[in-house]
Amino acid sequence: MKQLFTLITLCFFGVSVAQETKKISEETMTAIKKDIWIPFMEAYANLDSKKLRSIHSPDIVRIYLDQNIVENGQSYMDNFGGFLDDMRQRDDRLGIAFTILTTAIDEKEELAYQTGYYRFSSKRKDDPDLVVRGYGLFNVGLKKEDGVWKLWLDSDKRINIDAAEFNSQDIIYELNY
Repeated sequence: MKQLFTLITLCFFGVSVAQETKKISEETMTAIKKDIWIPFMEAYANLDSKKLRSIHSPDIVRIYLDQNIVENGQSYMDNFGGFLDDMRQRDDRLGIAFTILTTAIDEKEELAYQTGYYRFSSKRKDDPDLVVRGYGLFNVGLKKEDGVWKLWLDSDKRINIDAAEFNSQDIIYELNY
């Protein structure tokens, strides 16, 4: 019986050690913020489809979870860039902010996976300022290409959270307007 207890304890301890949380370096988190999240927010704020395209890998896979649609590559980038171009022609404005809930990274720090919330805002002609239109949950895959982080997987869906939930997260990326 004592041997069985020891075996169970060792198995449990071994699993616990194997599942230890990996610490993501501040340098890596800063690089991802600089390469992905800041340009993403700037692309929205400036309705800059060229900047938006620059943060995506050419082989991007985009999943619209609420619509059961998958797009990829140039087709997706043309549609997304066209959305920003259409907003610019209508003289509307957009804003987006992100919170990071989780980050996982490979040993070489060349692949990463992040989850989080986004807050989508827009300003239509009759709005005095940006108005929050909703929140979503995102999942992204990132990879380094020539030393720069790029989005290669992007999926999201709308969710029902409020400003308090969004703002209660530890990592929040937003532009100051």
